[in-house]
Amino acid sequence: MVLTKQGSVDDLEMRDYEMPAAAAGDVVADVRLCTICGTDMDIIHGGQALPMPNLLGHEWFGTIRELGDGVHADYVGNELRKGDLIATSNGTKGDCWYLNNVPGRNNLCPQQEVIGVYRRSADQPPHFWGAFAEHVYIEDHIPIFKLPSGLDDKEAVCLEPIAVATRSFKRAHGSGSSGAAAGDGVDPSQTVVVQGLGSIGQCMAMVCNVQGMENIIAVDRHPDRIEVGRRLGVTDVVDRGTLTTVEERAKEVRRMTGGRGADIVFECAGTNQAFAEAFKLVRRGGTVVELGVAGDKGNIEVNPFSDFCEKEVSVFGVFGYPSLEYRTAISVMGVAKRRGIPFSDIVSDVRPLEELPEQVRRHEERAVSGSIAMRP
Repeated sequence: MVLTKQGSVDDLEMRDYEMPAAAAGDVVADVRLCTICGTDMDIIHGGQALPMPNLLGHEWFGTIRELGDGVHADYVGNELRKGDLIATSNGTKGDCWYLNNVPGRNNLCPQQEVIGVYRRSADQPPHFWGAFAEHVYIEDHIPIFKLPSGLDDKEAVCLEPIAVATRSFKRAHGSGSSGAAAGDGVDPSQTVVVQGLGSIGQCMAMVCNVQGMENIIAVDRHPDRIEVGRRLGVTDVVDRGTLTTVEERAKEVRRMTGGRGADIVFECAGTNQAFAEAFKLVRRGGTVVELGVAGDKGNIEVNPFSDFCEKEVSVFGVFGYPSLEYRTAISVMGVAKRRGIPFSDIVSDVRPLEELPEQVRRHEERAVSGSIAMRP
């Protein structure tokens, strides 16, 4: 299913391409599932300049169909064989300042490429640059991670958004010191607020739960999403349907936190307004992590004194994740599985690939409790 031009969901259409063969160093995989992401919608509506027609789909997993010559192991050294379950992280090629001078943060490299967010047209062989398709072609600079056995399909396809959440949790640690006793960092005794319980907010709640956070407050108004959030670890809810103003919601968060506000706020709603609201929900000396906004949505007004300086708030942005973040995310998924946390509930529906335009509309209308997975 390719995007023929940017501007409308109506510009998605099915096309046939020749079955690819793996060149030396590369891999061809068969797609099992790929979920719809806010980044896909941003690209569809022109938020990122990519060559057309373009093959989207980056939250995916599948099985190895063919290993090119010289491919024997995944990114962290696990042996690879035909039929193994795999997923792909973000990769870079070439030479840039960030790769050489900022170790462990290759997501900052402007040359990075991600399956499904490729700077090549789907008409360019071998065509299969994204996962809204039967197959994926994986070049040698794209990191491959072998998935552990025991995950069902709806769990395995959550790996990419869970990696965003684990990266965001690590960013919250960067606020100055290693423990809550010093007033900074992350500690299970602290209170986190997750703004928005869409699929990324649900992943964030699950990660906070696995990491031992005792107090997880969600801000949302959709009963079905709140129900899923509670199953994943949410302990309290600020209902936007009842508390309709920023001040009402901030007052409720303060009531829940002894009058202070949250220690950490994760913005997962993906709107500029939610980002501005985060500074009303966080305590003095607290931390705000912005991970929800996918694409340029313009500017928002904040107050440099009352929102930042007076409160000494630490603010961290998240742009995807470094390649190795999949190792952390896979481990978090394993812990969640052993504890019986039902993170497969993050995927609310599985539909055939032919329905992608209709399902993108459902995603945009927030007509589902979580994410929608497409099956070729």
